[in-house]
Amino acid sequence: MRGVDTGKLDRSEIVGMVAAAVLVLSLFLTWFSLSTDPDVVQRGADEENWACGVDNDSCSAWDTFPILRFLLIAAASAPFILAWIVMRGHALSWPRGELTAIVGLTAFVLIAYNGVVDKPNDGLQMDLAFGYWLAMLASLAIFVSGGFRAVESGGGARRKPPATF
Repeated sequence: MRGVDTGKLDRSEIVGMVAAAVLVLSLFLTWFSLSTDPDVVQRGADEENWACGVDNDSCSAWDTFPILRFLLIAAASAPFILAWIVMRGHALSWPRGELTAIVGLTAFVLIAYNGVVDKPNDGLQMDLAFGYWLAMLASLAIFVSGGFRAVESGGGARRKPPATF
């Protein structure tokens, strides 16, 4: 049985795990703040799907996105899985960190889409708040830390040229 050697962790794995913890924390911070202009508030009170709940002028990702919150928690587990693989010295058929980089980039795209392209209740004046930007930064850090680990690990298995056996 292989032992766990924390000395094998590089700076990139530690940065990835910290970024993952920040990503999960950001889910509970304010992502969207609504305008407190009385006309906007009245218009929102008439709508069935008030983004942050009636009379709330801010909301978090946890309150707003019932599916995305679990996808981002799953994405935040990737750096910890990578650290486990590195500490245990498991052999992989792909570069270590490559999957973590893909997961981080996917989380970044999902966050960007839900905050820029398809905001909840776009008819209201919603501004992106601190938690949103923190989540963007954390997902980008997961992507970069996984990418650095993939480059450091040598780029994976070498492929044979075409038509060779």
